[in-house]
Amino acid sequence: MEEEVAQFTRAAEKGKVVVAITGASGVIYGVLLSKTLSELGYGVDVILSQEAERVAQLECSVSLRDLLKGFRVYREFEIEAPPSSSSYIVKTLGVVISPCSQKTLALIAHGISQDLVTRSALAALRVRKPLVLVLRETPLSSIDLENALKVSREGGIILPASPAFYHMPRSVKDMVMFIVGKTLDVLGIGHDLYRRWDEVRKDPDLCETLLT
Repeated sequence: MEEEVAQFTRAAEKGKVVVAITGASGVIYGVLLSKTLSELGYGVDVILSQEAERVAQLECSVSLRDLLKGFRVYREFEIEAPPSSSSYIVKTLGVVISPCSQKTLALIAHGISQDLVTRSALAALRVRKPLVLVLRETPLSSIDLENALKVSREGGIILPASPAFYHMPRSVKDMVMFIVGKTLDVLGIGHDLYRRWDEVRKDPDLCETLLT
């Protein structure tokens, strides 16, 4: 009990991030982001869309609820939940939608607050809090690009799930954690999840493995 209180106190001091997980492929990005934030001592409110829960079953054969045990989790239809309000969002470190489906991007770009995910995102734009959209779809149409441009012009950060190779990833998880790290970067949260450009050392063995 004392440890739980201590964890809550540390999270309150560091701040809270709202993490929404929508129905694009790559729900693991949102799951590992939430867990990393918690491990770093930050509070996390998680919002799940119905499509995200279906994708989790397809990609991981597991319930998102099971993957996110211990987190405060809201469903997208719970529009009365705290993250729905700008007066709540203004006290957070920002809102991250990871992964962000093209449907969600389109709704935000056109100012449509259809559910808890889009309401929290639009609230972040209103109060000038960071809004990070981790887009995973590829290729992108002109419509997708125009929607992303609209959100960017309003102050949102478009962060494609496009992992680099300069940090010499050894596993799929290394590549996922690179995107998690990039997300933390734009939130201003320190971490050591990947080696930065000036820390990288060439690894000929990895290159040879990739090319054979």
